[in-house]
Amino acid sequence: MKVPCVAAFLVGLLSLQSTRAAPLKKQLWSVGSGSVDTGNVGDGSFDDNNQNNQFWSVNSGSVETGNVGDGSFDDNNQNNQFWSVDSGSVKTGNVGDGSFDDNNQNNQFWSVGSGSVDTGNVGDGSFDDNNQNNQFWRVGSGSVDTGNVGAGSFDDNNQNNQFWSVGSGSVDTGNVGDGSFDDNDKNNRYRKVDCARLKNSNMGDGSFDDNNQNNQFWSVDSGSVKTGNVGDGSFDDNNQNNQFWSVGSGSVDTGNVGAGSFDDNNQNNQFWSVGSGRVDTGNVGAGSFDDNNQNNQFWSVESGSVKTGNVGDGSFDDNNQNNQFWRVGSGSVDTGNVGAGSFDDNNQNNQFWSVDSGSVKTGNVGDGSFDDNNQNNQF
Repeated sequence: MKVPCVAAFLVGLLSLQSTRAAPLKKQLWSVGSGSVDTGNVGDGSFDDNNQNNQFWSVNSGSVETGNVGDGSFDDNNQNNQFWSVDSGSVKTGNVGDGSFDDNNQNNQFWSVGSGSVDTGNVGDGSFDDNNQNNQFWRVGSGSVDTGNVGAGSFDDNNQNNQFWSVGSGSVDTGNVGDGSFDDNDKNNRYRKVDCARLKNSNMGDGSFDDNNQNNQFWSVDSGSVKTGNVGDGSFDDNNQNNQFWSVGSGSVDTGNVGAGSFDDNNQNNQFWSVGSGRVDTGNVGAGSFDDNNQNNQFWSVESGSVKTGNVGDGSFDDNNQNNQFWRVGSGSVDTGNVGAGSFDDNNQNNQFWSVDSGSVKTGNVGDGSFDDNNQNNQF
């Protein structure tokens, strides 16, 4: 049963509280109400060919280990989670400082009910996630706390659902993608937040490629997302069919967006959309920001609000072809300077922006180079 604040899209295909038709088979370990405390796991070479169930599962007990996979750790767990936590707890050191390959094919890397997972850095070395059918992780009312994710090489080949989803719980991470982070999540979101809280630091300081093809990079219903900078290094968004993010009545708070190289190839809809919620970012496009959003707005605001720093201090190319750069209903948009560097507006069919009963406030427009190639209607 979905909690009342859950958006109607997709919560996830697996519930920790559901009973299994058959008893668990072939776990490395399982914990009921007891506890397991070990040192490092897999400092040398650790191959887990557990085919049917979890690497470990925790009910109301606890698992505490040192580092996992400082050497070579291959997880060939085929049918279920790397681990699952009900109301208990898992605490580890770093995961995948050496080489960590997750070939978990059918479900989550981990899932958390009302319990907690606390780890150090994930993927400082080489971390490949070939989880094909569901989330990298899922959190119900519990919590996940990690250090940096993907400071080395992190490849996410999660094909059918979210990188992670959060119900009413919380996820707190360090930097994401300081090294090389490739997100090949093909059918749904990088993340989804219902009424929960998600917080992480910078995203994409190194190389971050988002090949999420069918839906949002993230979506927020009544919850909140807070991140550091996005795209200080190289951030490519190849999200083809919907928004980079969407906000209902919740909030998104980020640092600068696109201070390095940020390419937005979002082809069919908005870079972002806001209902009654709030988006607050730092500067947008202080480095190189290319917006190839082809069919609709760069952003749209209904009764909510968007606040940014400067837009286009570096190089900002807007190739939005069919509609407005942004549209405001009864809400508000507040930005700093627009186009102090190089700002090219190739919006072909409609206005640069439109405002109904709402408000738009900007600093200077076009102090640098501002080219308006709007062909059919008003600036």
